[in-house]
Amino acid sequence: MKVLGLDTSTALLSAAVVDGGELAAECVRESMQAGDRRPGRSNHAEGLLPLIDEVLQRAGTDFSSLSLVGVAVGPGSFTGLRIGISTAKGLVYGSDTPVVGVRTLEAAAYRVPGADGTTLVCPMLDARKGEVYGALYRRTAAAFECLIEDCLEAPESMVRRMGALAKDPCIFVGPGALAYAEVIERYAGGDARVTAGAEFPCTAFAVASIAGEKYRTAPAIAAEPLSPHYIRPPDAVAKSPAAS
Repeated sequence: MKVLGLDTSTALLSAAVVDGGELAAECVRESMQAGDRRPGRSNHAEGLLPLIDEVLQRAGTDFSSLSLVGVAVGPGSFTGLRIGISTAKGLVYGSDTPVVGVRTLEAAAYRVPGADGTTLVCPMLDARKGEVYGALYRRTAAAFECLIEDCLEAPESMVRRMGALAKDPCIFVGPGALAYAEVIERYAGGDARVTAGAEFPCTAFAVASIAGEKYRTAPAIAAEPLSPHYIRPPDAVAKSPAAS
């Protein structure tokens, strides 16, 4: 099974092809508006399709050979998620290729390889406004288990809660972990490790891997509606008449 994975949930845009459960190719770009180097100012709309073309070429395949498309559905950048999901839908339109959504934090944790012992993984994304998106997973060589579902909290509150369960070494991974490294070091204990994740395969690899596993075990998942998993409502959502 050849699976294309896409992640547009942060300023780091990634695409990967997984073939038979193994990484065939991956491409990662920091996507920002021309002349605007401020973090979070992404330009995924222009960068995603060329990146898909590049990763397919590197994998030595084309879209017609794909069995499945996986896409990160959030949490993350509201605009980035909409671009990724709409692109995935457009790619499969008019074809029989299924598309499966994968939660971003699950994919971010999955990137961390299993070890002989037990490792706890806390993926964190900067949610702005003094908050982070996070979750907690247990990773071993044979298992990948969610302990705390996706949540939105102040960094100190989240790190304290994760740390209370972290009886094994914990890896805090992602841009949110990097942004609040001092908070993690203060409240998570000496076994905590903070990393942006550059030493691991990209998030798109994990998206493709998880999507492939889910589709193999439950093909009907491809028929489920594909929509962003925001956690926090978009600021642009209109207030209801009762709220105004």
